[in-house]
Amino acid sequence: MLTDSVGDAELAVLGAVIATAGSCLDDIALTGADFFEPGRGDLFDIMRTRYAAGQHVDMVTMMNAAPGKEVFVASLIDHTPFAYAVEEYAGIVAQHALRRRLSGVGAALAGMDPTLDVATMSERAQALVDEAVGSQKSKVRFVKDILPGVIERMQAKESFTLTPWPTLNAAIGGLRPGAVYVVAARPAQGKTVIAAQLAAGLAEHGMVAFSSLEMTEDELVARLIAERLAIGVGRIKDSRMTNEDWQKLERGRPALEAMGIAIDDRSNVATTEVRTFARSVSRHGKLAGIVVDYMQLMTSKSKMDRHLQVSEFSRQLKIMAKDLHVPVIALSQLNRQSESRADGIPKLSDLRESGSIEQDADIVIMLRREGEGNREEIILDVVKNRHGETGEVSLAWQGHFSRAVEWDS
Repeated sequence: MLTDSVGDAELAVLGAVIATAGSCLDDIALTGADFFEPGRGDLFDIMRTRYAAGQHVDMVTMMNAAPGKEVFVASLIDHTPFAYAVEEYAGIVAQHALRRRLSGVGAALAGMDPTLDVATMSERAQALVDEAVGSQKSKVRFVKDILPGVIERMQAKESFTLTPWPTLNAAIGGLRPGAVYVVAARPAQGKTVIAAQLAAGLAEHGMVAFSSLEMTEDELVARLIAERLAIGVGRIKDSRMTNEDWQKLERGRPALEAMGIAIDDRSNVATTEVRTFARSVSRHGKLAGIVVDYMQLMTSKSKMDRHLQVSEFSRQLKIMAKDLHVPVIALSQLNRQSESRADGIPKLSDLRESGSIEQDADIVIMLRREGEGNREEIILDVVKNRHGETGEVSLAWQGHFSRAVEWDS
């Protein structure tokens, strides 16, 4: 049944289109399918088509373009005074349309094949919801419209979340909401260590969704214990904790338990499952970031070539960062080309299985370790920086504590 509120809103929208000669269509994100009354939706689509084609949209032209609806079109004159609030009325129409579509999703979910595996059902459910929600139409916004928000974010301290390393912050500014940070290296160079420290830094500002496709949750938490409390990671793994270590753990346990890092250590997850996990984490508090360790271990039901699948993973992570408005830290493997070079320095072209990773990333950091003993360093080579300069950052490598620190630490 058509309620009075949405019915009046639909009439107000149609009247506004007539009153503005169609120009208000640039400011609202509706289609005929959003109208409860099909006849009104059909008329709205005719208006949209004529306006897009540069044709006149007024009382006379619409009477001619919609035979049989002349009386209804003429009645819209009573609703033209509401043109000043067309965006609000369009919002009411859109809200009711979304509710109807989501009700349809509920029915579709109830009728889903019960023999499907959980992952397939989850992907189909997410697809149904995404289709129901749809995408919002972009408004025409000039610099004068955008500038106040940019200035406000420039003045806000929380525009960037600082990393644990001042020298890296000086290079990249920190972690920006909506951006993708790719940390790439060959195996055993410290990707997960850097990712865990970045996650710990983000957790000071909210919840972090950490999808660990390679390490178990126990292994990752062991690294966090070592890094946070300066306990030898080898002693933790081999159950060789000393009395001093246990005392450190007892003192530091409350701080560890307060860390808002949620860990999903399932292997073979798809981007949809990463997104679902992140949304679940966000229900426990403000989401501060997402970490994926690492991209090439993600899976897809698609039969595309592997490099195309990885390209899709990269694209979806970028969309995720923008939609959830958080930084996404995506770890990536490198191919073996860097090992064959005389200097052993990795390059952007070494990103494994996909050049799209380079394209989608806002910042790409290549890791490598040099030196040994007390002078062993891990070099964070910023090879791409969409928001600033590139260059190398050197940190002291403390592998026994599973961490990298500034040289004067």
